[in-house]
Amino acid sequence: MSLNSLEENEKGKPKSEKQKISDDDLRTAICEIFKEVDFNTATFTDILKHLAKRFNTDLTSRKASIKFMIQEELTKLADEAEEEDEEEPEKTGKQASGQGVKA
Repeated sequence: MSLNSLEENEKGKPKSEKQKISDDDLRTAICEIFKEVDFNTATFTDILKHLAKRFNTDLTSRKASIKFMIQEELTKLADEAEEEDEEEPEKTGKQASGQGVKA
């Protein structure tokens, strides 16, 4: 093993650190970033930059898998929002119909 492989890269982390970022760690970070960014203006590149900064490494080689994770998490958020929207009218509808039966 050469000394160069043990040296830290320009980001300040050992080169082996890049491979240690798990998909679960990335997914967790993506969810946290979603809480910080404006969905109307944030782009995939913005989120990738947030991730690179958070993990202090270049994640370009994992762009495809990160993009897939972002799409999955956005789908989950959209589904959750849709379910919440469906639940609210049902609750209101039950109360309104219950009042209508009493009258």
